[in-house]
Amino acid sequence: MTPGDRARGAEVGRFEDEGLLRGTTRFVRDLRRDDCAHVAYVRSPVASGRIRSICTGGATAVPGVVAVLTAADLGLAPFSYYEAVPDELARPPLAADRVRMVGELVAAVVADTAAVAVDAAELVEVDIEPTDSVAVDARRATDEDAPALFDRPEGNVVMRYDRGHVDDLFDLAAHVERGSYPNQRLASAPMEPCAAVVRPAGDGLDVWATGQGVHTIRQELARIVGLDPHLVRVRSPAVGGGFGGRHSTPIEILVLGAVARHLSRAVTWEATRLENLLSMVHGRAQDHTVEMGFDDDGLIVGLRVHNLADCGAYPHFGPLMPFMSRKLACGPYRVPRVDYSWTAVATNTNPVGPYRGAGQPEATNGLERTIENAARSLGLDPLDLRRRNMVTPAEMPFTTPTGLTYDGGRYAAALDRAAELIGYDEVRAEQVERRRQGDTTALGVGFASYVSVVDTSSELGSVEVGDDGRIAVRCGTFSHGQAHRTTVTTVVAGILGVAAADVHYGDGDSAALDHGSGTGGSRSAMMAGGAARLAAEAVLDRARTVAARLLEADPADIVASVAGDGTSGLGVVGVPTSTLGWDALASAAAADNQPLAASIDYEPTGMAHPSGTHASVVEVDVETGLVRLRSHVAVDDCGTVLNRPVVEGQQHGGSAAGVAQALYEEVAYDDRGNPRSVTFADYLMPSAAELTSFTTATMDIPSPVSATGAKGIGENGAIAAPTSVQNAAVDALSHLGVTHVDLPLRPERVWRAIRAAWPGEPRGWPGQAGPS
Repeated sequence: MTPGDRARGAEVGRFEDEGLLRGTTRFVRDLRRDDCAHVAYVRSPVASGRIRSICTGGATAVPGVVAVLTAADLGLAPFSYYEAVPDELARPPLAADRVRMVGELVAAVVADTAAVAVDAAELVEVDIEPTDSVAVDARRATDEDAPALFDRPEGNVVMRYDRGHVDDLFDLAAHVERGSYPNQRLASAPMEPCAAVVRPAGDGLDVWATGQGVHTIRQELARIVGLDPHLVRVRSPAVGGGFGGRHSTPIEILVLGAVARHLSRAVTWEATRLENLLSMVHGRAQDHTVEMGFDDDGLIVGLRVHNLADCGAYPHFGPLMPFMSRKLACGPYRVPRVDYSWTAVATNTNPVGPYRGAGQPEATNGLERTIENAARSLGLDPLDLRRRNMVTPAEMPFTTPTGLTYDGGRYAAALDRAAELIGYDEVRAEQVERRRQGDTTALGVGFASYVSVVDTSSELGSVEVGDDGRIAVRCGTFSHGQAHRTTVTTVVAGILGVAAADVHYGDGDSAALDHGSGTGGSRSAMMAGGAARLAAEAVLDRARTVAARLLEADPADIVASVAGDGTSGLGVVGVPTSTLGWDALASAAAADNQPLAASIDYEPTGMAHPSGTHASVVEVDVETGLVRLRSHVAVDDCGTVLNRPVVEGQQHGGSAAGVAQALYEEVAYDDRGNPRSVTFADYLMPSAAELTSFTTATMDIPSPVSATGAKGIGENGAIAAPTSVQNAAVDALSHLGVTHVDLPLRPERVWRAIRAAWPGEPRGWPGQAGPS
């Protein structure tokens, strides 16, 4: 076995697991906080209204209360997370004169203990005059008579994209398939709700916080309190998940920084689960109206989409989501022309931002539901229609009408592999037999093929070998469940010829690296791995020069080697006794004022595009509408697999999130804007008991634009699984005339769709044929 073989991903288990399993991993709530005052937030109980007054006297009189702070006390300017959002739509960190959603921050209560802060917050009297009506439904929010959240000529329309209607788009079409496909609002609901500790430190701040990137928190916190970013140090210990909900800094943590500055003392805040479901940015909330034309051979001639995106009360990153949906509108198919428009609107609900896929699941859903329905309209097998239209490897790199250039993929091969693993022919045969017998447990099989995109914002990585031979790697991403330590050390170990366990990994400290883009958009294997690889290669080149001088050899003959005592280092090829350990190499390099260290700002030559196909088999009780997932297959192309257990874990987690969207999860509001999903009794997150075992496979096609060959895997399951399950459920009921059921596929909704398509009694339903 060569030294590099010891670092191969298939042989390296997750290093992160031991601390999690033994309970020794530290989270924010495990940090010392005995010097901190505790903050509880007073929130608006109504979705829309004018603030008449805020009376804090009752709260400030409570023993142990340090202060009750309002907008007038902190004087914070309205804050916008996304630079494209118009200034007048920026969010007041604390509401001053108007509230636009239930849960909007109105005041911060600071006390010696969390219990006192929470109790005192109940005594703050906020007098709000509710408006007569609210805008909750995005479709109605665009009406001329809709109640406006902001005083502006555009009303509730935040942003529009429309390059003009293409009148002749379907002139060559023999059939045009049409449909409307809403994606419900979802909550990220990470295992750990948000928490932070903020301490004044000289002229700046020292911060510990949950997040997805410490440099993002640093920049946003510095901006809201008016500090130079380098005066703010942000660290994150272990964080219990994010899924996009922590992509930007929660408004509560930004206000916490201002409170610490205002009082010149350490403060801390911990979100409850209710606060998490109420105020952490939500995801999805898009409605796609799709038209797709086909010629006589079943080939796509054009695609038209209008996307209505709900941004919530403050746009946040909401307008970016339909932008992403447009980019991925073509999926894996050869679509010659696209007419895509979108409208982003404000509603009296919690802001919408990225959630595992960030616009891509919605695009895949509209596209794949249309493909599935078109296949039935055209009398074709859904797999056959997909194959006819899929981009082939010979056409790569392939540029879509929406401006993406696919770097490579074998889309039809992934589809075929998914069909094989799900047992497509056998399921179809069983379906025929069940229908022949009039079985009231209907069987269906569905597929969803997808192409996604990796966030390739530049990333910083550094590798350094100390005088003691200790190899350290740091990256500007942040691991909050993705096992970056395992993946990145595997990459570095493979370059330097050491065991992955001997490489020390660090992230989550803004003082350790000047900048970083954080984690999100399935980027870390490609971007952190790529930056670390290039930095390790630079260190290796320098170490070869040092070794060649010490061993009086040609640098080209210097290779990774292992001494007889097991010491890893460099030596002359074919002469293992010549091995110099990394400690000796680092000391020699330092003596020459050329330390074995390198930092790389990695920018790839193009964008990487993961792809694949998911397949699902479901059973539907036609008498109750209950949908049960029987099996699910994920075939994903994430490029080079750097670590097999990590990739499989992401495939399982992503698929579970996708199945949850399909069958269970939904953030709901009533017509007055009151949230109805603020506990896990109402927001139905499934446990393992509600899921099935997933079958996974990878295509392993290296990306030519990636330094490691890796693409991305974190979001793939959430992109494809919702639609494969939905397609399977509709397929199960297709013989009854059901052509669509909105997500989530809850029993009552499915039951109503069945009754609408076939109003007769269950025992009178047909076997093979449905109503005409």
